[in-house]
This record gives sequence, structure tokens and C-alpha cells, in this order.
Amino acid sequence: MKALVIIAGLVIGLFAGTTVLLFNPIAFARDGAAGLSGAIRSFSWQGGAGYEGLALTPAGLLGFGADRTFDDPGIGDARAEVVALGSDAGNRPALAVRLSALARPNSLLQARLGMVTAWNIVWPGQGSLLLAGSENFWTPVRDGLWSALRGRGFQPGRASYALPPVPGLGANLIVAGSGEFAAVRGGFREEYSPVDDAPGDLVGLRQLDLAIE
Repeated sequence: MKALVIIAGLVIGLFAGTTVLLFNPIAFARDGAAGLSGAIRSFSWQGGAGYEGLALTPAGLLGFGADRTFDDPGIGDARAEVVALGSDAGNRPALAVRLSALARPNSLLQARLGMVTAWNIVWPGQGSLLLAGSENFWTPVRDGLWSALRGRGFQPGRASYALPPVPGLGANLIVAGSGEFAAVRGGFREEYSPVDDAPGDLVGLRQLDLAIE
């Protein structure tokens, strides 16, 4: 009888803890990226193909992922990507280097599952932009966990997620430019769209929205 009481207590505690995580009021207060103002340019890319370092998965964001290609512990939680940014609405394509690392400290209880990111984007013959910011993956991870608990596998439910900055790290900013972009300032936002064949990969299909002032 005592064993049954202990088991029941563990099950109830696990259920209560999971419920608090999935319906965390802190998370709902932060559920959404800030709007952008100014002239917006949108660029898209298929993520995950060419990177070194940390795999962008729920386990990786919590520091548990074993899929890392950097052996040095000082950069074990970092990720480097070279991406070709496809344009829309008549914008010219660009080549970008994207460097990111785990935000410190990430916390399920505080709805923080983020990366800090720096972009260097180059338009050949025109100039370049340097961006600095972060992205919080809590909402797609929460939705994927809720799906898994219902027996549907880890499947974030929305077609697209506009990723807000990690709480406490400030806004995503265009911090410098060169050439035609030397005087440009503004902000940016990254968006994530899950892909059916790799729902646990939080790179998926991505979009970068630049708001140039």
C-alpha cells in the first residue's frame, strides 16, 4: 500500500510539474515577437544544411544535446552557419554568416530556451550589415511537447513562429553597415517554420525580416 501511495505521488507530481511548464503564465506573457517598424525586407533560407557546432534541437537548447561538432569546451555550445538568403518582393539575394550560442541561463521555468546571434550579411558590390540579437524557442518547444504528450509525436502546431528575443537581452538590432548600408539602423526578427520530416530540428524553414530605418 505504501508503495502505491509513493507511485501515485510521483505520478501526480510529474503531471503537476508538466502542467506548470506547459501552461507557464510567464511564457504566455512573453508569447510573441515585437512588431517591426520601417521598411521591411524579408529573406528566407532552408536551415540545417551547412553548419558546424551545436545541433539546434530541444535537447541542445537545454545543454543536453550530444550532437556537437566543436570539440573545444569553450565553443561546445556555439553554432556557425553560412547561408544564402533568398529574396522576395524584388530584394536582391545575399550571403550571410550566422554565429550563435546558447543563451545563459536557459530555463524551462522562466520560459527561456534561447540562442544569442550575430549576423554578417553581404550584398556583393553593395555593402554589408552586422546584426546582433537573440531568439527564444520556448513557444515551438512547448507546442511540440504538448503534441508529444497527446501521443502525436513532437510536432509544433503552427505553420510559422515569429521568435521573440530572449527575455532580458534587449531588442534585436542592426548595429552597423558598410557601403550602401553605412548609415542604416533598425531592427530584425527571425521566423521559424517546422518541417514534417524533421519536426525536432528547430532550424527548419527560416525567414529573416529586416526593418530598416
